[in-house]
Amino acid sequence: MLLKRLFLLNLLLLSFFAMSQAQSTFNYTTAWKKVDDLISKKGLPESALNEVKIIYAAAKKEKNNGQLIKALLFRVNLQQLKEEDADIKAIKEIEKEILLSTEPVKSILTNLLAEAYWQYFQNNRWKFYDRTNTTAFVKDDPETWSIDDFHHKISTLYLASIQNEKLLQQTTLEKFDPIISKGNMRYLRPTLYDLLSFRALAYFENDERSITKPADAFEINTASAFDPAADFITKKFVTGDSLSLKHKALLLYQNIIRFHINDAKPDALIDADLHRIAFVNRNSTHENKNDLYRAALTHLIKQYNNQPAAAQASYLLAQDYVDFAATYDFKKHKSDDALNPRYYYQKAAAICKEVIAQKTESEGKANCNNLLYSIEQKDIFIISEKVNIPGKPFRSLLSYRNISKAYFRIVKMDKKAFEELQNRNWEDEYWKKITALPAVTNFNYSLPASNDHQEHSTEIKVNSLPVGTYLLLASADENFTLSKNILAAQFFHVSNIAWIHNGTEFFVVNRESGQPLAKANIILWEGVYNYDQRVYIQTKVDSYTSNANGNFRITKAPGKNSYNRTLEVNFEKDNLHLDDRAYAYVYEGKKEPIDEKKERRVFFFTDRSIYRPGQTIYFKGIVTTKDAATGKPKIVEGLKSKIILYDANGEKIDSMEVTSNEFGSYSGKFILPVGRMNGNFRLEETITSAAANFLVEEYKRPKFYAEYQPITKSYRVNDQVTVTGNAKAYAGNNIDGALVKYRVVRQPRLPYPWLSWKWGWPIMEEQEIAHGETKTKADGTFDIVFTTIPDKKVRKELDPGFDYKIIADITDLNGETRTAETIVSVGYKSLQLQISLPQGEMMPVDSLKFINISTQNMMGEFVKSN
Repeated sequence: MLLKRLFLLNLLLLSFFAMSQAQSTFNYTTAWKKVDDLISKKGLPESALNEVKIIYAAAKKEKNNGQLIKALLFRVNLQQLKEEDADIKAIKEIEKEILLSTEPVKSILTNLLAEAYWQYFQNNRWKFYDRTNTTAFVKDDPETWSIDDFHHKISTLYLASIQNEKLLQQTTLEKFDPIISKGNMRYLRPTLYDLLSFRALAYFENDERSITKPADAFEINTASAFDPAADFITKKFVTGDSLSLKHKALLLYQNIIRFHINDAKPDALIDADLHRIAFVNRNSTHENKNDLYRAALTHLIKQYNNQPAAAQASYLLAQDYVDFAATYDFKKHKSDDALNPRYYYQKAAAICKEVIAQKTESEGKANCNNLLYSIEQKDIFIISEKVNIPGKPFRSLLSYRNISKAYFRIVKMDKKAFEELQNRNWEDEYWKKITALPAVTNFNYSLPASNDHQEHSTEIKVNSLPVGTYLLLASADENFTLSKNILAAQFFHVSNIAWIHNGTEFFVVNRESGQPLAKANIILWEGVYNYDQRVYIQTKVDSYTSNANGNFRITKAPGKNSYNRTLEVNFEKDNLHLDDRAYAYVYEGKKEPIDEKKERRVFFFTDRSIYRPGQTIYFKGIVTTKDAATGKPKIVEGLKSKIILYDANGEKIDSMEVTSNEFGSYSGKFILPVGRMNGNFRLEETITSAAANFLVEEYKRPKFYAEYQPITKSYRVNDQVTVTGNAKAYAGNNIDGALVKYRVVRQPRLPYPWLSWKWGWPIMEEQEIAHGETKTKADGTFDIVFTTIPDKKVRKELDPGFDYKIIADITDLNGETRTAETIVSVGYKSLQLQISLPQGEMMPVDSLKFINISTQNMMGEFVKSN
């Protein structure tokens, strides 16, 4: 229920045992406990609603605003649970109460009403997609609204709830204790104005992408949005985008900060300013927003040095350093690079330690504790080849973090222990068991000294081992303890056996030389999952012996677990049983005879796909089946059936008998009716139920067409582009003086999506950036001019491309309209290279003597370049 959700938000804590005011003659605590008892015992009795009405009347009489609002919302909630269309009725109930209320209750209820509309919209947004905005229409019923209507209403209500600034700024929250979740930081929201404003900001800060945006959509693209609080409140942020939620949020932050700018105790000011800086950083499209964000936090830290409220600014700066440090790539970043993120974990740790040293507890200090723990946390990971050659040392890749020395154990596993422990590393008991296993060898490596807190990798040598299955265990602690230590484990095999397959044909070969292994013994296992033990139980289903070519064929048909089959190969003293699945489809069973009658199919063909009423439709059918002896397709001669014509309502119009000839085909025609509903008609054959669908519409053949000329120039973002179109009649003459209405819609895309792993996948949305009208010239041409404005929310580092879709509607003097679309693609680069290399797995060495390179613009058109 809508209001039920409202009760769970930060303003309202509808506890049944709320505080009552000392001077009250009515015992609210007892009354609410009675309501609680009635509901818990009998579900939703009418008597509970009556008790709430009594509380409401008492609160209204005593002008106890906190209890009044609580009773109102509780009454609405109870009514919701027993009525249909409860969400809309709840909204109407609050609207009715607002008309009868005075300040500050009126502002609180208006704020709650805005939230009720917002919740209703979010719960039902699927209804409002693709709705267009209406004009000259009384919009009393939210069911008829568009998305823009909802956001206009919600924005208006939220702004109205904080319009009476002076009164709200002078109203403390003690009178509203019955409906406020106090928390432990009341001093950050000292007045009713603060509380209502931040509730409004929760809406204005949300990224609602469904709002219709103008070509000049508001963007936070100025450095002044990051200015210190005293300067920020003096800045002007002007826009023509009246529906922009972000613009309203920015102006609201100015009002809140302006209210607290001269506070003797700056806690509320610092908190509001930090929220503002974080909001601007999330939504800014400024090229240097990272530097501006850090500068804003650094200024705030210095301005309020060592004050507990400013500790959160230190945490945010440290978190930004951590995010930057995570982008470090040793292949890309050089040690002398000024923008090298390698040592930013160190900077973040230093900031956190400084905050943690403060004596006063604060939110920033708690966050810094957690952040420092994550920075200094140890990590270790190992990767080895699944199968290694016996008698030869091999390498293993070790990745580590915050570790100076790594210790290793190699444990030999028997078949039972391997099957028991494999893939169970999510269990605590697993690590106890593997650390208790006896090791066949121990060794350690001192790792390159590094205090950058980055993850590093190195290859380590593992000495040669005899045939068998092993466990490689790595630890940051010499004793392989389970507490305050980090462990990594990997199973691997040592064997000279390898197998490959194609379908059911398998070959067993020597892993090193590739020579076939003759007379190898192969066991086919099938795993059945045991839900009680949460493991696969292996069952032997067949066995084979390889021939002189190392070949054998699987002949056993799979059971229900055909996708969980594995092979165990034994050759002389070598054994290999991998968990690699042995996919091989084997059909075993009696072949069903082919019934030629059941296999009959009819392929329909019509002379057109669209007709006018009264026209003749010509059709042809070809009848085929499968030969009972060979299973191959063949035609059916002499099949008698009926063809029925149905209209758009599924009603029978006409029918005719047909018989397939020696070529398996038949043909016929129907005259389409006049005066019936147009739409999807169909032909249906009675024996096989085959059908052919076609359209019947009152349409006119177009007299002219429109197309665009190729773009042969190179463009980048922010360039002015001219796209030339041409309207020409099918008779050959040019269309002169036709009205052209056009739109230009920008669509971002990522040509190299893998680049997004560092910064996350960006929000990419369509945006109309230009529209207008023009007319065709005497030669039928028309020009559309626009600027390729980029979407600055998509980072430059992702090397995005932007497709600008031009949609033009051309209407000639007779009123006929044709639509033409084309796409102009640009990016931050104006050229792209196409390299033609020889194709195929095998190619002559000299085929790479010459490589063909062509230069193209972003639309794929050739552009001459040196």
